[in-house]
Amino acid sequence: MEFIAALNEIAARIGLSALAPDETGSVTLLFDEKHEVSFVPDDSECAVYFQCELGDSNALQAGDMRVLLEASLAGANGAAFAINRQLDKVIIWKRFGEFASSAALEKDINEFLGQAACWKQRLAEGVAAAGAQEVASGQYDPSGFMLSSFIQV
Repeated sequence: MEFIAALNEIAARIGLSALAPDETGSVTLLFDEKHEVSFVPDDSECAVYFQCELGDSNALQAGDMRVLLEASLAGANGAAFAINRQLDKVIIWKRFGEFASSAALEKDINEFLGQAACWKQRLAEGVAAAGAQEVASGQYDPSGFMLSSFIQV
């Protein structure tokens, strides 16, 4: 199923009008007034990249960077971390292929939101201080993040 069509099905279910991608084909949504997620299509790969800013990269300590690198190498539940040098922000991103249905997309968005929120909190608290073992496991509870409160940015 095409990404924008699946996303618009979800929007219609929760009472929003159709979402319009920007000139690059991307859509950015704000969830729960604090998690801004960009959905960036890559037509050459038939994929969509989800990405979310987690915090200021200038605030990272060496231990924080090591934990994020280890989590990326361990898979972090399929996500990876990067630094956006233009914005000086740490981002989490994940690549998704085609979606079987809007329900499958909704599940993926909810899981990504839970993961992004978890890492955003840990980054704010100091990733290394949270304990490398716990953080590297990528454990998070996505149950509190349901696709019911978002607006297009």
